[in-house]
Amino acid sequence: MSRPKMFAKKMPAKKMFSKKFLISTTVMLASAWSIAGAQNASAVKGNVKGNGTIVWGKHAAMTVVTEAPASIASRAITKTIPSTNSSDTKTNTPDSGLVKIFSNLASEYPNGEFWCCTGYNIMGPSSGVGEQWMAAAFTPYANRNVTKITVAAGFSQGTVNGVVLGLKDDNNGIPGKWLKSWTIYGLPRFGTCCALVTGSDTAGIPITGGQQYWVILKTDANQLDTVDAWNVDDTDQVYPRKIAVFPGAHNAWYVFRATPGLAFSIEGN
Repeated sequence: MSRPKMFAKKMPAKKMFSKKFLISTTVMLASAWSIAGAQNASAVKGNVKGNGTIVWGKHAAMTVVTEAPASIASRAITKTIPSTNSSDTKTNTPDSGLVKIFSNLASEYPNGEFWCCTGYNIMGPSSGVGEQWMAAAFTPYANRNVTKITVAAGFSQGTVNGVVLGLKDDNNGIPGKWLKSWTIYGLPRFGTCCALVTGSDTAGIPITGGQQYWVILKTDANQLDTVDAWNVDDTDQVYPRKIAVFPGAHNAWYVFRATPGLAFSIEGN
């Protein structure tokens, strides 16, 4: 007796795509939940009307993008961003002659200088998900003049696409007084790679070797409903970096450590 013929059933392309998307979504959310979990709290997923999904930890909220928008194809771009300071630029072209004071950007890999799709939220008080500012600590190894601060950050939602970038000194282990700030508009869409946001000061901001300083991202009175995100770095998955959040659950600057840290660089002379 001959056996009946068995025919393979063709899987529709749509179903295959859905499975792949589900896997990538799960992996990216698991990554963000792991970072939030490192804040010593169970992570809870929330909703946001803009780009990405909010993940809450004990100390800070984060955004994860499960399907990144189209990445920036060309990196040979230098674009001036309208701001309150004409020296503010967004650039992918490194300045020659500057001393690297600190950096966790993967500059050797121009198509992946930071992790595109996970970051700590920078939010105004009317964002719908709470107010939050972030700070990242660094300690220079010698006396320097800071002329350029670069951060990996992007815009998710809100009336105004903008952020305040600045440098503060240290006050007993938390961010202290302002040394310099820039109001910057026209951030790249969060979830893309790899445009960077930069504040420049040709005169230089003096800093002292061995003392701690803080790079700040915050909103201002014109960015009340803005939701931005400061990307995490992709160069160190071992050593926790010092981060501060405001106002968080403590209604003050609160310092904690997390891996990976916030992606930024400090240059000068």
